[in-house]
Amino acid sequence: MNHGMSDPATLGGGTAGAASDSDYRIRESEARLERRIAGLEARLVRGRWLARLGVVSLVVSIAAAVVVLRALAPGDGVWAVDSVSTREVVLRDTDGIERGRLATDDDGRAHLALSDREGRARIRLTVLADGSPGVTIHDGESRPRAVLGYLPDGTANLVFADAEGVSRAVLGLEPDGSTQALFADRFGTLRTLVGVGADGAPSVSTFPTP
Repeated sequence: MNHGMSDPATLGGGTAGAASDSDYRIRESEARLERRIAGLEARLVRGRWLARLGVVSLVVSIAAAVVVLRALAPGDGVWAVDSVSTREVVLRDTDGIERGRLATDDDGRAHLALSDREGRARIRLTVLADGSPGVTIHDGESRPRAVLGYLPDGTANLVFADAEGVSRAVLGLEPDGSTQALFADRFGTLRTLVGVGADGAPSVSTFPTP
């Protein structure tokens, strides 16, 4: 009898054991995979619920804010505040057309412009960086037609211009108290000067056409 040969029964038993161990490992791997999938699904569902909860919380917060604002709003719907800080305020009408602008610029000027229904500035109030105030009135074509200005030295002038932009009349007050009125033709040439000196003496001068 050759002792180097194995018993068929022994071989059969080894094969069956190996197969059983392989099946166990396969089932264990499948179980682990199923547990991982279940865990992922659970986290996914939890994430969805958290997202839904966040959306619901946001909606509830907005609704609560609206209710509070409505409760606090005045009867006429107009809010009153003690202070507003900004560099520019734009006023628009019900059609969205700009009708007013209050602003400051980088040159230190502050100005308020009011416009007509076409959005064209018709009156402008300006304060320069040196403190000089001025008012400009524009016509329907946005051309300046009247300007009132006051300078730091005490000089005050009121200037009227025609449609071509030519200064036709100037009324002025000098720092020494004297006053004068100048009238020009359509070419801007001075024709008449009326004044009252600081001493109260009146004067009238006319200038013929060259």
